[in-house]
Amino acid sequence: MSHIQSYLDKIKKHETERFELKKFGEERFKGARESFVDSCRAIVPNWKDLNPEVTDKIVRYCIQSDKFDGDLSKGLILMGSTGVGKTVYLNALSLMMGYCNQFRFSIYTGFEMERVYQLDVSHSDVYPLDRALKSKMFGMDDIGEEHASIKRYGTEINVGIDTLTQRHQLCVNKGYVTFATTNLNADMIAKKYGSRIESRIHEMFNLIGVKGKDLRK
Repeated sequence: MSHIQSYLDKIKKHETERFELKKFGEERFKGARESFVDSCRAIVPNWKDLNPEVTDKIVRYCIQSDKFDGDLSKGLILMGSTGVGKTVYLNALSLMMGYCNQFRFSIYTGFEMERVYQLDVSHSDVYPLDRALKSKMFGMDDIGEEHASIKRYGTEINVGIDTLTQRHQLCVNKGYVTFATTNLNADMIAKKYGSRIESRIHEMFNLIGVKGKDLRK
């Protein structure tokens, strides 16, 4: 009888610890969410939380919550039409990752990545491309807005395809993560970059849709 009671006591203690852990987790989530919203408003003072489910997903990802509905080993890509707040989310995500993991990632637009590629050609001893692409965390804003291709060492390079290909290799081989935004949906990505890149997008990212009207108008 004492053996059974001891076993029951252990179960009770275990369940109590699980409850306390969950309680702490939810408290941490609430605090982190408030910080994330504050970060969005620091970026855009009149920002409103019009996609609370998106905010919840991003925050749960940042704190590595077991309630995150996705794969925590992948990055995030925010997909939606122009002006719905994707870039604000991406910049606030970088700030939040800094709070949670002591590491803020750099964010590049497609046009900025073009400049990085061109600078790498002009100043090969500086290796800006290596520094930009080979960080553990990396942000890409507005995938699909870059020019179709540029010349690099006399070869036509599609910056979008090359960047995503290199980040995919780092994702597979080293577990590095990428965060991104795009106005394109999966079908549009396949049409612009090909089915191989579209498949890699699914392998690299948790896809999060951001809905709403153009807030810039």
